[in-house]
Amino acid sequence: MVETKFPKLPVTICPETKVRKKDLDFTTAYQLYNDEELWQFMAKEQIDKLEALLQVCDFSFGIEMNNESYADDVVPLLQRMAIPFEDMFLLCGWREQVIDCRDFFKETLTEAGICYTFNSLAADDLMRRDQLHSEYEYMAENQSSKQWNMDEGYSSRAGGDTYPRRAFGAGRRAGLFIITKVQISDMDYMCGNSFQGFKVHLHSPVQYPRMVNEFFRIPLSQEVSVSVEPILFDTTANVRRYDPSRRLCYYNHERYLRYFKVYSKYNCDIECLSNYTLKTCGCVPFPLPRTKGDRICGMGKASCADMALSVLEEMDLLHELNKTDNFLEHCNCLPSCNALFYNTEISQAMFDWRKLAENIHLIAGVDDNTELSYLSIYFKVSRFIPIKRSELFGISDFLANCGGVLGLFMGVSILSIVELVYYCTLKPLIARTRSSNDRAETARVVKSTLILPPPEYGLAGDIRIRKASTNKW
Repeated sequence: MVETKFPKLPVTICPETKVRKKDLDFTTAYQLYNDEELWQFMAKEQIDKLEALLQVCDFSFGIEMNNESYADDVVPLLQRMAIPFEDMFLLCGWREQVIDCRDFFKETLTEAGICYTFNSLAADDLMRRDQLHSEYEYMAENQSSKQWNMDEGYSSRAGGDTYPRRAFGAGRRAGLFIITKVQISDMDYMCGNSFQGFKVHLHSPVQYPRMVNEFFRIPLSQEVSVSVEPILFDTTANVRRYDPSRRLCYYNHERYLRYFKVYSKYNCDIECLSNYTLKTCGCVPFPLPRTKGDRICGMGKASCADMALSVLEEMDLLHELNKTDNFLEHCNCLPSCNALFYNTEISQAMFDWRKLAENIHLIAGVDDNTELSYLSIYFKVSRFIPIKRSELFGISDFLANCGGVLGLFMGVSILSIVELVYYCTLKPLIARTRSSNDRAETARVVKSTLILPPPEYGLAGDIRIRKASTNKW
């Protein structure tokens, strides 16, 4: 049973509203840009902002409106236009205690633009900054996680306030809750394909967050409750001696990544996608890691970058089926030997916060131009059983199985096996050796002689006389 080996799961939140209307009205700017007569009266700054937002909006009809191949200044533009932190978070709580949201949520760059992450590893612990460019930061988190690692969990010296933060127990009281807000006047129904609210991504502490496919939404004026059950894949020590190609997983020290200090399949896939897109398109999308000198893909390269992602996904399927030798062979992104995933159960209800605010006046800083949402995330169980990856058949298992089968079906025991070996090998050898020795010995001939008594006995003299007389005749 595992209880506190792993931290509270990291949470990344991205707003569907990307920019305030006073900075840029996306719908109006897009319509002006597509007008054959009016687009030439647009300011260059307005066009640059529009093109930057097209890279993070879900609006899928603007890819062909710009043929610029590179957009090296897209990230500074997105950071200047991003919704301010205080206009996104109203209230946060951790373990039933109200906390300062700024202390817990740090800025993170994703495909959805400027997002905020709770409880992720620091950039210095997760990424190799010496290999990355210095134009902008991917993650703003800077708290060290020296008392925790993926393979061993928390050290014995780790206290209750160690980072990454961990939840002591299950249920809402031991979890995280957030009240988010959106200004109605800033909503844009074209950039987000009419969706309003927030995207939320739950991921492993050692995984760089991506908002492409894995997320759920928080609608406005809704309360969303997320019950999380961890799934831990652990590998026993006796498997470590096998080659990674046989056990089909990597420990952190066995696989070097150029951009990440911590190995995980997700991080390896991100690095593989970055390398493949650079090779195919000659540029890298802004949220992917890249080295100094690599260009950022503009809208003119958006279709090429999307095609590179689709090709890699197809290669991944064919690679699993062993039907092709492709670029993924060079990536070699096997799963981690120790990995953490999450199963979630999501429930939703109306959050009529206006009625609450009218009666108790606890919610400050909101007005009729504001919409709120409520999110709570907690562990479903305080203890869970990990899934062990272990050796299926070792030498001892093989011998035990052989002995059991022979004993069951043939009545064979260890003594009978020893006797069988003796009579099949040693016994014939000993018999052959004895036979060879017997043939080598020759029979010794012994001549018989007559033994007479001493002369003083009379019998000896008589015999001589008789013998002499006989010879005379």
